[in-house]
Amino acid sequence: MKKILILFSCTILIAISDYSNSKAQETIDLNEAVNIAVKNNTNISTLEKSLEIQRLSTNSAKGNLYPDLSLTAGWGRNNTYSDGTVVFQNGVPIQVPEQDSWINNFGVGVNSSVTLFNGFSNLTQIDLSEENETSVILQLDKQRYDLVFNINNVYFDILKKEKIVTVNEENLNDSKLQLDRIKEFMDVGKVTMTDVYRQDVQVAQNELAVERSKNEYRKSKVDLLLAMNTDMSTEFAVSDKNIKTDLSQSELQGVLSRNSNTEALLNKALANRYDYKLSEQGIRINETQYKIDQKNLYFPVISAYGNYNLNASNISDILGSRSFNFGLNLSYPIFQGFSMSNKMQSTEIQIKQKQDEIQLLKQQIRSEIKKSYIDLETQFKQIEILERNIVSAEQDKLLSDENYRVGLGTLLDAQTAATKLNTLRIDLINAYYDFLLAEKRLQYYVGDLK
Repeated sequence: MKKILILFSCTILIAISDYSNSKAQETIDLNEAVNIAVKNNTNISTLEKSLEIQRLSTNSAKGNLYPDLSLTAGWGRNNTYSDGTVVFQNGVPIQVPEQDSWINNFGVGVNSSVTLFNGFSNLTQIDLSEENETSVILQLDKQRYDLVFNINNVYFDILKKEKIVTVNEENLNDSKLQLDRIKEFMDVGKVTMTDVYRQDVQVAQNELAVERSKNEYRKSKVDLLLAMNTDMSTEFAVSDKNIKTDLSQSELQGVLSRNSNTEALLNKALANRYDYKLSEQGIRINETQYKIDQKNLYFPVISAYGNYNLNASNISDILGSRSFNFGLNLSYPIFQGFSMSNKMQSTEIQIKQKQDEIQLLKQQIRSEIKKSYIDLETQFKQIEILERNIVSAEQDKLLSDENYRVGLGTLLDAQTAATKLNTLRIDLINAYYDFLLAEKRLQYYVGDLK
Protein backbone atom coordinates (compact mmCIF):
# COMPACT_ATOMS: atom_id res chain seq x y z
CA MET A 1 0.00 0.00 0.00
CA LYS A 2 2.87 2.40 0.85
CA LYS A 3 4.48 1.71 -2.51
CA ILE A 4 1.23 2.58 -4.29
CA LEU A 5 0.94 5.87 -2.37
CA ILE A 6 4.57 6.76 -3.12
CA LEU A 7 4.08 5.95 -6.81
CA PHE A 8 0.89 8.01 -6.91
CA SER A 9 2.59 10.98 -5.20
CA CYS A 10 5.50 10.87 -7.62
CA THR A 11 3.09 10.80 -10.55
CA ILE A 12 1.25 13.85 -9.23
CA LEU A 13 4.53 15.75 -8.66
CA ILE A 14 5.76 14.95 -12.16
CA ALA A 15 2.47 16.09 -13.66
CA ILE A 16 2.59 19.34 -11.70
CA SER A 17 6.20 19.90 -12.74
CA ASP A 18 5.39 19.30 -16.42
CA TYR A 19 2.41 21.64 -16.19
CA SER A 20 4.53 24.34 -14.55
CA ASN A 21 7.20 24.03 -17.23
CA SER A 22 4.61 24.23 -19.98
CA LYS A 23 3.12 27.33 -18.40
CA ALA A 24 6.52 28.89 -17.79
CA GLN A 25 7.56 28.72 -21.43
CA GLU A 26 5.07 30.09 -23.91
CA THR A 27 5.27 29.94 -27.67
CA ILE A 28 5.39 33.27 -29.49
CA ASP A 29 4.70 33.45 -33.20
CA LEU A 30 5.70 36.34 -35.44
CA ASN A 31 2.34 38.13 -35.34
CA GLU A 32 2.21 37.95 -31.56
CA ALA A 33 5.75 39.29 -31.31
CA VAL A 34 4.79 42.23 -33.53
CA ASN A 35 1.66 42.97 -31.47
CA ILE A 36 3.60 42.91 -28.19
CA ALA A 37 6.27 45.19 -29.64
CA VAL A 38 3.71 47.70 -30.94
CA LYS A 39 1.90 47.70 -27.60
CA ASN A 40 5.08 48.27 -25.56
CA ASN A 41 6.99 50.64 -27.84
CA THR A 42 7.55 53.99 -26.12
CA ASN A 43 8.01 55.92 -29.37
CA ILE A 44 4.60 54.75 -30.58
CA SER A 45 3.07 55.69 -27.23
CA THR A 46 4.64 59.17 -27.46
CA LEU A 47 3.33 59.70 -31.00
CA GLU A 48 -0.16 58.58 -29.96
CA LYS A 49 -0.15 61.24 -27.26
CA SER A 50 1.17 63.80 -29.77
CA LEU A 51 -1.73 62.91 -32.05
CA GLU A 52 -4.21 63.55 -29.23
CA ILE A 53 -2.61 66.95 -28.60
CA GLN A 54 -2.70 67.83 -32.30
CA ARG A 55 -6.40 66.92 -32.48
CA LEU A 56 -7.04 69.30 -29.59
CA SER A 57 -5.14 71.95 -31.53
CA THR A 58 -7.41 71.34 -34.54
CA ASN A 59 -10.47 71.78 -32.34
CA SER A 60 -9.03 75.06 -31.04
CA ALA A 61 -8.51 76.30 -34.60
CA LYS A 62 -12.14 75.50 -35.39
CA GLY A 63 -13.25 77.22 -32.20
CA ASN A 64 -11.59 80.46 -33.33
CA LEU A 65 -14.31 80.82 -35.99
CA TYR A 66 -16.94 81.40 -33.31
CA PRO A 67 -17.42 84.56 -31.22
CA ASP A 68 -15.82 84.54 -27.81
CA LEU A 69 -18.02 85.37 -24.85
CA SER A 70 -16.93 86.43 -21.38
CA LEU A 71 -18.77 87.43 -18.26
CA THR A 72 -17.25 89.95 -15.86
CA ALA A 73 -18.38 90.92 -12.40
CA GLY A 74 -16.78 93.22 -9.85
CA TRP A 75 -17.22 95.11 -6.66
CA GLY A 76 -15.30 98.13 -5.40
CA ARG A 77 -15.55 100.45 -2.42
CA ASN A 78 -14.32 104.03 -2.68
CA ASN A 79 -13.55 106.36 0.24
CA THR A 80 -13.63 110.19 -0.21
CA TYR A 81 -12.38 112.47 2.58
CA SER A 82 -11.92 116.27 2.76
CA ASP A 83 -11.40 118.79 5.58
CA GLY A 84 -14.00 121.50 6.20
CA THR A 85 -13.44 124.69 4.22
CA VAL A 86 -15.07 127.97 3.18
CA VAL A 87 -16.18 128.66 -0.35
CA PHE A 88 -17.47 131.97 -1.66
CA GLN A 89 -20.50 132.25 -3.83
CA ASN A 90 -21.31 135.78 -5.10
CA GLY A 91 -18.99 137.11 -2.43
CA VAL A 92 -20.86 135.32 0.33
CA PRO A 93 -18.75 132.92 2.42
CA ILE A 94 -20.28 129.46 2.79
CA GLN A 95 -18.94 127.01 5.32
CA VAL A 96 -18.34 123.51 3.88
CA PRO A 97 -18.18 120.92 6.64
CA GLU A 98 -15.72 118.04 6.86
CA GLN A 99 -16.64 115.13 4.54
CA ASP A 100 -15.86 111.43 4.93
CA SER A 101 -17.94 109.23 2.58
CA TRP A 102 -17.83 105.59 1.44
CA ILE A 103 -19.35 104.59 -1.88
CA ASN A 104 -19.82 101.04 -3.19
CA ASN A 105 -19.60 100.18 -6.86
CA PHE A 106 -21.15 97.00 -8.23
CA GLY A 107 -20.66 96.03 -11.85
CA VAL A 108 -21.66 93.15 -14.14
CA GLY A 109 -20.78 92.91 -17.81
CA VAL A 110 -20.92 90.63 -20.84
CA ASN A 111 -18.29 91.02 -23.59
CA SER A 112 -18.02 89.37 -26.97
CA SER A 113 -15.85 89.68 -30.08
CA VAL A 114 -15.41 87.81 -33.32
CA THR A 115 -13.18 88.03 -36.38
CA LEU A 116 -15.40 88.62 -39.40
CA PHE A 117 -12.76 88.65 -42.09
CA ASN A 118 -9.00 88.22 -42.29
CA GLY A 119 -8.64 86.98 -45.85
CA PHE A 120 -10.03 83.60 -44.67
CA SER A 121 -6.76 83.04 -42.84
CA ASN A 122 -8.69 81.50 -39.93
CA LEU A 123 -10.18 78.89 -42.26
CA THR A 124 -6.75 78.11 -43.71
CA GLN A 125 -5.44 77.82 -40.16
CA ILE A 126 -7.85 74.91 -39.68
CA ASP A 127 -6.46 73.33 -42.85
CA LEU A 128 -2.93 73.73 -41.48
CA SER A 129 -3.86 72.11 -38.19
CA GLU A 130 -5.48 69.19 -40.02
CA GLU A 131 -2.39 68.80 -42.22
CA ASN A 132 -0.24 68.68 -39.08
CA GLU A 133 -2.60 66.06 -37.68
CA THR A 134 -2.15 63.96 -40.84
CA SER A 135 1.60 64.33 -40.50
CA VAL A 136 1.55 62.89 -36.97
CA ILE A 137 -0.63 59.99 -38.17
CA LEU A 138 1.92 59.23 -40.91
CA GLN A 139 4.76 59.38 -38.36
CA LEU A 140 2.83 56.95 -36.18
CA ASP A 141 2.24 54.58 -39.11
CA LYS A 142 5.91 54.78 -40.10
CA GLN A 143 7.04 54.01 -36.56
CA ARG A 144 4.80 50.94 -36.48
CA TYR A 145 5.96 49.87 -39.93
CA ASP A 146 9.65 50.20 -39.03
CA LEU A 147 9.02 48.24 -35.84
CA VAL A 148 7.38 45.42 -37.79
CA PHE A 149 10.44 45.16 -40.03
CA ASN A 150 12.76 45.15 -37.02
CA ILE A 151 10.77 42.36 -35.35
CA ASN A 152 10.86 40.36 -38.59
CA ASN A 153 14.65 40.64 -38.67
CA VAL A 154 15.10 39.56 -35.06
CA TYR A 155 12.50 36.79 -35.26
CA PHE A 156 14.01 35.28 -38.42
CA ASP A 157 17.42 35.40 -36.74
CA ILE A 158 16.06 33.24 -33.90
CA LEU A 159 14.58 30.71 -36.33
CA LYS A 160 17.85 30.54 -38.22
CA LYS A 161 19.98 30.02 -35.12
CA GLU A 162 17.56 27.43 -33.77
CA LYS A 163 18.02 25.36 -36.94
CA ILE A 164 21.80 25.77 -36.72
CA VAL A 165 21.65 24.31 -33.20
CA THR A 166 19.74 21.32 -34.59
CA VAL A 167 22.30 20.75 -37.37
CA ASN A 168 25.20 20.97 -34.91
CA GLU A 169 23.48 18.51 -32.56
CA GLU A 170 22.98 16.08 -35.43
CA ASN A 171 26.66 16.44 -36.33
CA LEU A 172 27.60 15.83 -32.67
CA ASN A 173 25.50 12.67 -32.53
CA ASP A 174 27.07 11.46 -35.77
CA SER A 175 30.58 12.04 -34.38
CA LYS A 176 29.67 10.16 -31.18
CA LEU A 177 28.46 7.22 -33.22
CA GLN A 178 31.71 7.36 -35.16
CA LEU A 179 33.61 7.27 -31.86
CA ASP A 180 31.69 4.19 -30.77
CA ARG A 181 32.49 2.46 -34.07
CA ILE A 182 36.19 3.34 -33.76
CA LYS A 183 36.26 1.84 -30.26
CA GLU A 184 34.76 -1.35 -31.69
CA PHE A 185 37.39 -1.31 -34.44
CA MET A 186 40.09 -0.93 -31.81
CA ASP A 187 38.73 -3.87 -29.81
CA VAL A 188 39.16 -6.12 -32.85
CA GLY A 189 42.56 -4.64 -33.68
CA LYS A 190 41.60 -2.75 -36.83
CA VAL A 191 42.69 0.70 -35.54
CA THR A 192 44.98 2.03 -32.85
CA MET A 193 44.24 4.07 -29.74
CA THR A 194 45.41 7.14 -31.64
CA ASP A 195 42.23 7.13 -33.73
CA VAL A 196 40.13 6.90 -30.58
CA TYR A 197 41.86 9.96 -29.13
CA ARG A 198 41.59 11.81 -32.40
CA GLN A 199 37.87 11.14 -32.72
CA ASP A 200 37.34 12.01 -29.08
CA VAL A 201 38.90 15.42 -29.79
CA GLN A 202 36.52 15.79 -32.75
CA VAL A 203 33.55 15.00 -30.48
CA ALA A 204 34.75 17.64 -28.02
CA GLN A 205 35.03 20.21 -30.81
CA ASN A 206 31.52 19.36 -31.97
CA GLU A 207 30.23 19.69 -28.41
CA LEU A 208 31.81 23.14 -28.27
CA ALA A 209 30.14 24.03 -31.59
CA VAL A 210 26.77 22.97 -30.14
CA GLU A 211 27.30 25.09 -27.02
CA ARG A 212 28.34 28.10 -29.07
CA SER A 213 25.33 27.80 -31.36
CA LYS A 214 23.04 27.43 -28.31
CA ASN A 215 24.63 30.54 -26.83
CA GLU A 216 23.96 32.48 -30.04
CA TYR A 217 20.39 31.16 -30.06
CA ARG A 218 19.78 32.29 -26.47
CA LYS A 219 21.23 35.73 -27.20
CA SER A 220 18.97 36.11 -30.24
CA LYS A 221 15.96 35.44 -27.99
CA VAL A 222 17.17 38.19 -25.65
CA ASP A 223 17.34 40.49 -28.70
CA LEU A 224 13.68 39.72 -29.43
CA LEU A 225 12.65 40.47 -25.84
CA LEU A 226 14.52 43.77 -26.10
CA ALA A 227 12.84 44.59 -29.42
CA MET A 228 9.44 43.81 -27.87
CA ASN A 229 10.35 45.90 -24.78
CA THR A 230 9.03 43.19 -22.47
CA ASP A 231 10.24 41.28 -19.41
CA MET A 232 13.80 40.10 -20.13
CA SER A 233 13.36 37.03 -17.91
CA THR A 234 10.50 35.64 -20.02
CA GLU A 235 11.08 32.09 -21.21
CA PHE A 236 9.56 31.37 -24.60
CA ALA A 237 9.82 29.30 -27.73
CA VAL A 238 9.29 30.49 -31.30
CA SER A 239 7.03 28.99 -33.90
CA ASP A 240 7.54 29.07 -37.67
CA LYS A 241 4.38 27.21 -38.63
CA ASN A 242 3.20 30.21 -40.66
CA ILE A 243 6.63 30.83 -42.22
CA LYS A 244 7.63 28.59 -45.08
CA THR A 245 11.39 28.07 -45.01
CA ASP A 246 11.82 24.97 -47.18
CA LEU A 247 11.18 26.64 -50.51
CA SER A 248 11.66 24.68 -53.70
CA GLN A 249 13.72 25.99 -56.60
CA SER A 250 10.55 26.89 -58.50
CA GLU A 251 9.21 28.83 -55.50
CA LEU A 252 12.49 30.66 -55.09
CA GLN A 253 12.46 31.49 -58.78
CA GLY A 254 8.88 32.70 -58.42
CA VAL A 255 9.94 35.19 -55.74
CA LEU A 256 12.59 36.54 -58.10
CA SER A 257 10.14 36.79 -60.99
CA ARG A 258 7.58 38.70 -58.90
CA ASN A 259 10.17 41.32 -57.98
CA SER A 260 12.12 41.58 -61.22
CA ASN A 261 10.43 44.78 -62.45
CA THR A 262 12.15 47.32 -60.23
CA GLU A 263 10.51 50.33 -61.90
CA ALA A 264 7.06 48.92 -61.11
CA LEU A 265 8.22 48.35 -57.56
CA LEU A 266 9.44 51.97 -57.43
CA ASN A 267 6.01 53.29 -58.42
CA LYS A 268 4.45 51.07 -55.78
CA ALA A 269 6.93 52.35 -53.20
CA LEU A 270 6.14 55.98 -54.00
CA ALA A 271 2.47 55.22 -53.36
CA ASN A 272 3.02 53.18 -50.18
CA ARG A 273 6.11 54.32 -48.31
CA TYR A 274 5.46 56.40 -45.23
CA ASP A 275 8.71 58.36 -45.45
CA TYR A 276 7.78 59.47 -48.97
CA LYS A 277 4.25 60.33 -47.84
CA LEU A 278 5.72 62.31 -44.95
CA SER A 279 7.91 64.28 -47.35
CA GLU A 280 4.88 65.09 -49.52
CA GLN A 281 2.93 66.00 -46.40
CA GLY A 282 5.71 68.35 -45.32
CA ILE A 283 5.38 70.20 -48.64
CA ARG A 284 1.60 70.46 -48.19
CA ILE A 285 2.07 71.86 -44.68
CA ASN A 286 4.47 74.53 -45.93
CA GLU A 287 2.18 75.39 -48.85
CA THR A 288 -0.70 75.87 -46.42
CA GLN A 289 1.49 78.03 -44.19
CA TYR A 290 2.47 80.05 -47.25
CA LYS A 291 -1.21 80.76 -47.97
CA ILE A 292 -1.68 81.95 -44.39
CA ASP A 293 1.36 84.23 -44.65
CA GLN A 294 -0.01 85.71 -47.89
CA LYS A 295 -3.41 86.39 -46.36
CA ASN A 296 -1.87 87.98 -43.27
CA LEU A 297 0.28 90.23 -45.48
CA TYR A 298 -2.29 91.39 -48.02
CA PHE A 299 -5.69 91.35 -46.32
CA PRO A 300 -7.08 93.53 -43.51
CA VAL A 301 -8.62 92.12 -40.36
CA ILE A 302 -12.24 93.08 -39.67
CA SER A 303 -13.65 92.20 -36.27
CA ALA A 304 -16.87 92.95 -34.39
CA TYR A 305 -17.37 93.48 -30.72
CA GLY A 306 -20.21 94.02 -28.28
CA ASN A 307 -20.34 94.93 -24.56
CA TYR A 308 -23.25 95.08 -22.11
CA ASN A 309 -22.56 96.45 -18.62
CA LEU A 310 -24.56 97.11 -15.45
CA ASN A 311 -23.27 99.47 -12.73
CA ALA A 312 -24.71 100.71 -9.43
CA SER A 313 -23.63 101.79 -5.97
CA ASN A 314 -26.19 99.45 -4.43
CA ILE A 315 -26.67 95.87 -5.52
CA SER A 316 -30.45 96.33 -5.45
CA ASP A 317 -30.16 99.13 -8.01
CA ILE A 318 -27.94 97.21 -10.41
CA LEU A 319 -30.52 97.23 -13.19
CA GLY A 320 -30.95 100.96 -12.92
CA SER A 321 -27.80 101.88 -14.80
CA ARG A 322 -27.13 100.02 -18.03
CA SER A 323 -24.82 100.55 -20.97
CA PHE A 324 -24.58 98.69 -24.26
CA ASN A 325 -22.13 99.31 -27.06
CA PHE A 326 -21.06 97.44 -30.17
CA GLY A 327 -19.03 98.18 -33.25
CA LEU A 328 -16.51 97.11 -35.87
CA ASN A 329 -12.73 97.30 -35.93
CA LEU A 330 -10.49 97.25 -38.97
CA SER A 331 -6.74 96.84 -38.90
CA TYR A 332 -4.34 96.66 -41.82
CA PRO A 333 -0.58 96.03 -41.55
CA ILE A 334 1.13 98.85 -43.45
CA PHE A 335 4.65 98.32 -42.21
CA GLN A 336 5.99 95.85 -39.63
CA GLY A 337 9.71 95.86 -40.32
CA PHE A 338 9.38 93.38 -43.20
CA SER A 339 8.64 90.63 -40.68
CA MET A 340 5.54 89.32 -42.46
CA SER A 341 7.02 89.45 -45.97
CA ASN A 342 10.20 87.79 -44.72
CA LYS A 343 8.18 85.04 -43.12
CA MET A 344 6.33 84.40 -46.37
CA GLN A 345 9.57 84.28 -48.37
CA SER A 346 11.13 81.92 -45.79
CA THR A 347 8.19 79.55 -46.16
CA GLU A 348 8.53 79.68 -49.95
CA ILE A 349 12.22 78.74 -49.67
CA GLN A 350 11.34 75.83 -47.37
CA ILE A 351 8.90 74.52 -49.98
CA LYS A 352 11.64 74.51 -52.62
CA GLN A 353 14.03 72.77 -50.23
CA LYS A 354 11.53 70.02 -49.48
CA GLN A 355 10.85 69.57 -53.18
CA ASP A 356 14.58 69.01 -53.74
CA GLU A 357 14.70 66.63 -50.79
CA ILE A 358 11.83 64.56 -52.11
CA GLN A 359 13.65 64.11 -55.43
CA LEU A 360 16.70 62.86 -53.53
CA LEU A 361 14.47 60.52 -51.52
CA LYS A 362 13.01 59.16 -54.75
CA GLN A 363 16.51 58.34 -55.98
CA GLN A 364 17.35 56.74 -52.66
CA ILE A 365 14.24 54.54 -52.84
CA ARG A 366 15.15 53.47 -56.37
CA SER A 367 18.65 52.58 -55.16
CA GLU A 368 17.35 50.61 -52.15
CA ILE A 369 14.99 48.57 -54.31
CA LYS A 370 17.61 47.73 -56.91
CA LYS A 371 20.23 46.74 -54.33
CA SER A 372 17.70 44.61 -52.46
CA TYR A 373 16.80 42.79 -55.64
CA ILE A 374 20.50 42.17 -56.32
CA ASP A 375 20.81 40.70 -52.81
CA LEU A 376 17.80 38.50 -53.54
CA GLU A 377 19.41 37.21 -56.75
CA THR A 378 22.70 36.57 -54.95
CA GLN A 379 21.05 34.56 -52.18
CA PHE A 380 19.09 32.54 -54.76
CA LYS A 381 22.30 31.69 -56.59
CA GLN A 382 24.02 30.82 -53.32
CA ILE A 383 21.20 28.43 -52.36
CA GLU A 384 21.39 26.78 -55.75
CA ILE A 385 25.17 26.27 -55.46
CA LEU A 386 25.03 25.10 -51.84
CA GLU A 387 22.38 22.49 -52.58
CA ARG A 388 24.59 21.02 -55.30
CA ASN A 389 27.60 21.13 -53.00
CA ILE A 390 25.68 19.37 -50.22
CA VAL A 391 24.72 16.51 -52.54
CA SER A 392 28.41 16.09 -53.40
CA ALA A 393 29.49 16.45 -49.74
CA GLU A 394 27.01 13.79 -48.62
CA GLN A 395 28.49 11.36 -51.13
CA ASP A 396 32.01 12.29 -50.04
CA LYS A 397 31.11 11.59 -46.41
CA LEU A 398 29.57 8.23 -47.24
CA LEU A 399 32.60 7.28 -49.30
CA SER A 400 35.08 8.48 -46.66
CA ASP A 401 33.28 6.59 -43.88
CA GLU A 402 33.16 3.42 -45.95
CA ASN A 403 36.82 3.71 -46.98
CA TYR A 404 37.80 4.17 -43.35
CA ARG A 405 35.70 1.18 -42.31
CA VAL A 406 37.39 -1.14 -44.81
CA GLY A 407 40.83 0.35 -44.18
CA LEU A 408 41.29 2.17 -47.49
CA GLY A 409 41.05 5.66 -46.01
CA THR A 410 42.11 7.59 -42.94
CA LEU A 411 40.10 8.95 -40.05
CA LEU A 412 41.20 12.44 -41.01
CA ASP A 413 39.49 12.03 -44.40
CA ALA A 414 36.26 10.96 -42.70
CA GLN A 415 36.44 13.85 -40.21
CA THR A 416 37.16 16.36 -42.94
CA ALA A 417 34.20 15.13 -45.00
CA ALA A 418 31.87 15.31 -41.96
CA THR A 419 33.04 18.82 -41.04
CA LYS A 420 32.64 20.02 -44.62
CA LEU A 421 29.10 18.61 -44.83
CA ASN A 422 28.10 20.22 -41.53
CA THR A 423 29.54 23.58 -42.63
CA LEU A 424 27.63 23.41 -45.90
CA ARG A 425 24.39 22.58 -44.10
CA ILE A 426 24.83 25.62 -41.83
CA ASP A 427 25.69 27.76 -44.86
CA LEU A 428 22.49 26.58 -46.55
CA ILE A 429 20.42 27.50 -43.48
CA ASN A 430 22.01 30.96 -43.47
CA ALA A 431 21.40 31.32 -47.21
CA TYR A 432 17.71 30.32 -46.95
CA TYR A 433 17.00 32.75 -44.13
CA ASP A 434 19.08 35.46 -45.77
CA PHE A 435 16.93 34.94 -48.88
CA LEU A 436 13.73 35.23 -46.83
CA LEU A 437 15.05 38.35 -45.10
CA ALA A 438 16.13 39.82 -48.43
CA GLU A 439 12.56 39.34 -49.64
CA LYS A 440 11.25 40.98 -46.46
CA ARG A 441 13.69 43.85 -46.90
CA LEU A 442 12.56 44.35 -50.47
CA GLN A 443 8.92 44.33 -49.33
CA TYR A 444 9.86 46.87 -46.66
CA TYR A 445 11.48 49.21 -49.18
CA VAL A 446 8.48 48.85 -51.49
CA GLY A 447 6.14 49.62 -48.58
CA ASP A 448 4.40 46.28 -48.95
CA LEU A 449 5.53 44.51 -45.76
CA LYS A 450 2.50 42.90 -44.15
